Amino acid sequence: MLIVSRRDDESIEIKPGDDIDPKMTLGDLFATGPIEIRIFSSNGNRVKMGVQAPEQLSIWRKDTVVA
Repeated sequence: MLIVSRRDDESIEIKPGDDIDPKMTLGDLFATGPIEIRIFSSNGNRVKMGVQAPEQLSIWRKDTVVA
């Protein structure tokens, strides 16, 4: 399980991993279970959550870049 903290306007991105077989179906991808997102705590504009997903999926922090 990946544990991350996110603030307002920040997100996570869940997508197929780079080494995934392009012929894999959604049924194959989720054969070991669903994506689970668990909220551990929140404080003001920040939330701490855990993300658990099949190993074929890649989970990344997607941060907003302020110019």
